[in-house]
Amino acid sequence: MSVETIAEALLEKLKTIAKTETVIGEPVRSGESTIIPVSRISIGMGMAGHTGKSDTATGGGGLRIDPVAFLVLGEDIDDIKVLPIEKAQSALAKIADLTPDVLALLLKNFSKKSEDGVAK
Repeated sequence: MSVETIAEALLEKLKTIAKTETVIGEPVRSGESTIIPVSRISIGMGMAGHTGKSDTATGGGGLRIDPVAFLVLGEDIDDIKVLPIEKAQSALAKIADLTPDVLALLLKNFSKKSEDGVAK
């Protein structure tokens, strides 16, 4: 197998993983707000080949996905917040920090529903 064949196969696989939907995550709707995760993708690859008595080729690649922020969209066009994830803070820690805000938002929407009996 040639280096070119390995490179094409490797790039094709990485391309399917590193698509736009991976960088800008699926929106999550919560009442009147929408939360969209934003990530950074880093791709690295290497390959080598030798032509001689027998052709040999090898290759490898890697992909890293790091969450970098959350976009919080409100009802109004002016109600947009960017909540960055600090480098020293893990994504899990950031989500834990956001949990009280998200819970408050959910409770607010739940109480609206309870008051008039209609889901908002």
